[in-house]
Amino acid sequence: MAAPSLTRRLIVTLTFAAAVLWLLAALLAANTMRSRLDAAFDGGLRETAERLLALAVEDLRDDGDEPGHSREMREVPQSGDAGVGEYIVYQVRLADGSLVLRSHDAPNAPFALPLTQGFANSGSWRVYTIGTPDGALFIQVAEAIEHRSDTLWSSILSLIVPLGILVPLSALGIFFAIRSGLKPVRAFSSEIGALHASNLAPIGEAGLPRELLPIADAVDGLIARVAAAMEAERAFAANSAHELRTPLAGSLAQTQRLIEELDGSPTADRARQIEASLVRLRTMADKLLQLSRADAGIASAGRSVDLLPALRLLIEDARRANPGREITLSIAPGAGLVAPIDLDAFGIVIRNLLENAILHGRPPIEVSTDDTAIEIVNGGPVVTPEALARLKTRFVRGQTSSSGSGLGLAIADTIVRQSGGTLDLISPAPGREDGFCARIVLPPSRETIGPKRL
Repeated sequence: MAAPSLTRRLIVTLTFAAAVLWLLAALLAANTMRSRLDAAFDGGLRETAERLLALAVEDLRDDGDEPGHSREMREVPQSGDAGVGEYIVYQVRLADGSLVLRSHDAPNAPFALPLTQGFANSGSWRVYTIGTPDGALFIQVAEAIEHRSDTLWSSILSLIVPLGILVPLSALGIFFAIRSGLKPVRAFSSEIGALHASNLAPIGEAGLPRELLPIADAVDGLIARVAAAMEAERAFAANSAHELRTPLAGSLAQTQRLIEELDGSPTADRARQIEASLVRLRTMADKLLQLSRADAGIASAGRSVDLLPALRLLIEDARRANPGREITLSIAPGAGLVAPIDLDAFGIVIRNLLENAILHGRPPIEVSTDDTAIEIVNGGPVVTPEALARLKTRFVRGQTSSSGSGLGLAIADTIVRQSGGTLDLISPAPGREDGFCARIVLPPSRETIGPKRL
């Protein structure tokens, strides 16, 4: 299951929050706009009624009648484009309620409202009524409530519709803002990821934002504790192995002499068992010394060296030490094995890989190399992917009956990684249905010096 993304969560949360706040602001603005529009439209109705009342009185007088006298109802013809409805209509009424004048789109029947000055609603109309001082003539100016609603909703939509553009733009802006804000976190994570057994330098606080300083302090404290523990472990392993070498060598020599003296005696077998145990102890001490040197960064080399002479010499040593084993070396035509790795460290890697092939594999053991990689292949049963993943772990051994410490592949992997290369374990071996292959991919060459010979 993939880990949740903090960036995605922040983008979704902030974008949703921004959209909700925009909607709330639009609703508040709509409520304010509605009251303001009602006030503006009502003011317009009042002004229109006051102006039209004077005109209506003059029109009736021009016709020769007093404003308060009964007369037939007249309709004011529509001006402008025919078929275009009027938003504001009016009716002129006498004190008895009879209708004497109306605009083109006004209702034929009088508004069902009392002739009292002020605002009122009549069905789908908002009406303002005003009369002459003597109360003989009244005018009622009306506006369709639907017109007000359409105007209000058009204004609200003008606030909400931009959300379709603003929300994606806000999400994009939030995305870039979060990426920029999390850049120190990614850099901090990279610095932590670069730490390993041979690089436990404190990260420090330079360039970190204030929010990350407590984390940096905690990580530096953890690094210091891990470094102290590893240094103590390394010193213990190195000192113990070094101190054991001399007494082990002496004990082994005395045991071998005792075996010669007990030749033919039943006790000689017990002496040989002691010899085998001492040999295993000596091998373990040597591995612990190699491990402490690997952890100390023995692989570091400032310049590239030619590794082919060293590889040839190591293969010859392995052949002499194991006369019954077939060990071959194949070098690609024109190959130049040059890499920035210490020669002693390179020797430890090759010896451990050859020892692993000899102890746990079947002959022949085939070593091949080109400009960038070295492969050591041996026969044997296929190793499962689960077992392969654990083989480079310290003190972990595969399913084998041969003796071993479980440190050889771990030491080789540590040294190769320190030099900038990789150690790949493959089973079955490439091009075969069985076997085991250890492939060293060397780091790129730096400044090259002349060939060195061991």
